[in-house]
Amino acid sequence: MENLKLAYCNKCEDLVEYDVREEYIKENFKGEIIKYKFKVGRCRYCNSEVAVDIDYNCRKSKEKIEAYKRKIGLIDLNQISEILEKYNIGKETLADVAGFGKVTIKRYYDGFIPSREYSEVLFKILNDEQYFIGLVEEHKNKLKDIAYRKVISQYDRLIKMGGSKIDQIANYIVTHMGEVTPLALEKLLSFSNGVNYAVNGEQLIFEDNQAWAHGPVYPQMYNKYKKFGYKPIDDGIYSTHGCVLSKLTDSEISVIDLVINTFGLFSPKTLENISHSQEPWREKRIGYKDDEAGQEVIDQDSIKAFYIKNNLNSQENIMKYIMECISS
Repeated sequence: MENLKLAYCNKCEDLVEYDVREEYIKENFKGEIIKYKFKVGRCRYCNSEVAVDIDYNCRKSKEKIEAYKRKIGLIDLNQISEILEKYNIGKETLADVAGFGKVTIKRYYDGFIPSREYSEVLFKILNDEQYFIGLVEEHKNKLKDIAYRKVISQYDRLIKMGGSKIDQIANYIVTHMGEVTPLALEKLLSFSNGVNYAVNGEQLIFEDNQAWAHGPVYPQMYNKYKKFGYKPIDDGIYSTHGCVLSKLTDSEISVIDLVINTFGLFSPKTLENISHSQEPWREKRIGYKDDEAGQEVIDQDSIKAFYIKNNLNSQENIMKYIMECISS
């Protein structure tokens, strides 16, 4: 009997044996229908929910709050933890850098919900190192000397590991999509460069984009990720520290987001087929068999003209273009 796990069941009005099952919970919270996963205790006799330990209701409340924050687009605790790890700082130092009250970040871990304004500041700190270091200098007087030196040292390390612009773009795509194969990444990089012409009128990626048999390819990216084959990229450095974006502007990041939220919705094979329908790639494949290797560099003027001509500058226009490619 000593090894039995017991919890009080309100329906049975007694201590009962229970099972713990991972369940998806759907409920209304602050006017929003939210869904979240939680390990629920269930009475073995009546199947009612039971609190299996003293922290049970606290854990459930935190999961509910986190689901609510994700639903309405506020920063969650996982993302705040990423900030702390990325910049190697504590909660109080982060609050000082952001210009918040000293206990603000700690309160978020205690269940407080951030305002939209504070949430946007934290999102920007997570994804924009230059914005972060600007806040550090602005609020330098709030930081202890040792904390300031520690932050500057970590920032310098982040910038050094950031790599080239195309590396930062690839990192951003992989991080924000969760699962992306090398084939899909190649196409999304190419589409990002083209869409940037349509949106900002400028070239985004300056490395040579070659017309290979399976569509446009950046050779250095191919060589970097070919070890993953047809599997999603998992290099161990993604998805845990946000992204180093020191070489990207806000407008360029918006373009990449646009590509992720349109082209990124489709399979690698579909992306390959779309790339095969585009004139800049087709022009450089003249004289080649379908499966024949080629290293012709795709002309940037041709890419610019194609994306501007097809008005690939908004989510609506891009989705319309994609559906036309799929149906043709």
